[in-house]
Amino acid sequence: MEDVTARAVLHYVLDGGCRITAAGTAPLDPAGGELVLLPAATRHRISPLPAAADPPAPDGRAAPRDAPAPSGLPGSDAQPTAPTGPAGPAVRVFALDGPGPPVRLLSLRTGYDRRAVRPLVAALPRAVLLDRRRVEGAPLLRDTLRLLAAPGRRAGPGDRLLALRVFEAALALAADPPRPPDAGYPHPGIGRSVAAIETRYAEPWTVDTLAREAGMSRSSFTAAFREAVGTSPARHLTARRIREAARLLAETGLPQSAVPARVGYRSRVGFHLAFRTAYGTTPGEYRAASPRRDRRPLRRI
Repeated sequence: MEDVTARAVLHYVLDGGCRITAAGTAPLDPAGGELVLLPAATRHRISPLPAAADPPAPDGRAAPRDAPAPSGLPGSDAQPTAPTGPAGPAVRVFALDGPGPPVRLLSLRTGYDRRAVRPLVAALPRAVLLDRRRVEGAPLLRDTLRLLAAPGRRAGPGDRLLALRVFEAALALAADPPRPPDAGYPHPGIGRSVAAIETRYAEPWTVDTLAREAGMSRSSFTAAFREAVGTSPARHLTARRIREAARLLAETGLPQSAVPARVGYRSRVGFHLAFRTAYGTTPGEYRAASPRRDRRPLRRI
């Protein structure tokens, strides 16, 4: 039977800054509050930021800039401070040794079903930097990272699920670079349909009604949408609805029974199937594992 499990690694900078160099890609220099996603767990190295001018070695040659970093996670060629491997921790906080200001990172690893996100992962670089503004603008991602990095927090049985949640949220951000809804598309109608899905996901959309929103025929719309967005209109709509459902479950007190209709599903069974396909867990399990404990009922204004 084909192994459909893939692995991802993420590094979130808590203090200071560092350099992450993945095979086949340019180095990334994340600073505090920034997140680096390696969606295929590409082998990489974490090192201190290079000094402006490195002192020469005793033999007159330039001293190497990189120093091993104790990531202790699959995909890194740095030496871990403790053994890990398949049964090792999914989440850990560590300090990076080296000259300069102190550097601390939260590192996570997770497995996921490659079939569910193959097109997204294939379209991304081997290493992606999500800046502080984007991380802060994603409340579920931000709050989960803060929970995992909390001082004195102990590892628990829910760490693997939380690491998977961070990966899913980071992957969604990485696959959806910020841009104006009507910019960057080959046809202005595609921008209108993307904006409609983003802001009016709860409406009873079909491919036909989205095509009319775009002012295009169904066949032309479907082909242009796939070329511009990288997936079909139906899948993009489903992903947006399920992403909003996850936010409602994690961040609000909206009754679980009300969530499907709030995000555009007329069938609870269809919603549960779509949610489990996307997140690998049921809506109830997802809510129970959420780090948010201060949920309040969601009121309409």
